[in-house]
Amino acid sequence: MKKFKKRINIDNATSFKLEYRDGNGEMKEKEFTSYKSMEQFHSRQEAFLYLDYHRYAIVNDKWHRFMKLRSPFVFQEELDFINKTFSEKNESENIHNYSIEEN
Repeated sequence: MKKFKKRINIDNATSFKLEYRDGNGEMKEKEFTSYKSMEQFHSRQEAFLYLDYHRYAIVNDKWHRFMKLRSPFVFQEELDFINKTFSEKNESENIHNYSIEEN
């Protein structure tokens, strides 16, 4: 018989972490006490040379990676994007360097 996995509830998260690249191209991470403060930081940074990569929430003393969806309805295109995002390593590191060189 299959074992049921316990569902992770984002409401039980005690801390959040955002991995991003700044204008210098350095990978950085910043921790937040609430999801709202993380989203406020993210919205303020979009005007700069800023790329966000991964979002994490700590639930039951373990970091879990998650992503914010645009809609509660997920179509096949979004599923493909989600699978690609969670399964492959981040190849967009070079994209950021190219955009700096072009400017």
